[in-house]
This record gives sequence, C-alpha cells and structure tokens, in this order.
Amino acid sequence: MAFWNNINVEPKRTHRFLVQFNLPNGTSTQIYARTATKPAFEIGQTDHKFLGQTYYYPGSITWTDVTLQFVNSLDPDMDDQLMSILVGSGWVSPNDVSQTRNVDNAGTINKFDSASAVGSVLIKELNGDGATVGTYLLNNAWVKQISYSTLDYGSEDLMTVDVVFRYDWAQYYRGERRA
Repeated sequence: MAFWNNINVEPKRTHRFLVQFNLPNGTSTQIYARTATKPAFEIGQTDHKFLGQTYYYPGSITWTDVTLQFVNSLDPDMDDQLMSILVGSGWVSPNDVSQTRNVDNAGTINKFDSASAVGSVLIKELNGDGATVGTYLLNNAWVKQISYSTLDYGSEDLMTVDVVFRYDWAQYYRGERRA
C-alpha cells in the first residue's frame, strides 16, 4: 500500500538527519550540519563482442564522494577545527619546517592519520519522533576538500563550509549504529 493511503507508513524526509565525525576537543558536528549527500556508487562494466553482438558484464564498484555542508561558526571556530583535522592528517606547515631549519620534522598527509583525524563518519536518518531509522557509515573516510562560502557585503546569509569526504566503501544499517 502506498504511503499516501496509509497513515502507518511514512516516507523518509530530507530534513530529518544528523551527521557525526570527530572534531577536536569533542565538538559535536550534529548541530552545525545544513546539508549532506548520501553515499552513492557506480558499477563499472566491461563488454565482450562476439558474432556481431555485444555482451556486458559488471565490473568493480566505485563509491562517489560525500559532501557535508556546515554552518561556519565562531564558537567553536569551525575554521580552526577544520585546520586541526588537516594537521591531524599529517600535514606540517612550511612555516613550521622553516622555523626549525630542519627537514626532520617535515611530514606528509597519509591515509592512516587522515582517517584517524575524522574517525567514523556517520549519516543518520531520523523519523518524526527523532529516532534513528537508518545509518550510513563511511569506512576509512578522510577529508578530500574543504570549501568556504564567499564573503559578500550584499548578503546576510550564514557563512557555510563544504567538507568533501572520500572513503573506501559505505555500509547502511537499519536503525542506530554507533561509531
């Protein structure tokens, strides 16, 4: 029976969600989220031509990036929080290397530190009562890109920041899934 004919059946709604990943000092990401793309995938293909006919076979799966948009807050300072994730990913500022005049403390971003800096990335879908009805877990997620909103004297909009996550694969769990 369709959801519009049965009051016991309710569709999922786009405005009922929470996102969660690590920010320094235990800052919650949940109250700052504005939008989130859900994990998506594409299955590659290979073809085989035989006697004038083409046959297709599924190939490997590729997961697409997930973009989360947050309000860029003053307290906690979201810019500072996100820079801490960059440093936690293994990045060392050229200024820090130059001040010591020693390349021994130079570092590079690596997957272990990058995934550890954000921890588990969860996208939780909620029902009308606020209960979690489904959870996406991004496995081995790391921050691929951070983009800040444009400054504009002619606007009174809230400043935002888009955080793009790359991950190896996603899992979906019915109901609650804890990190």
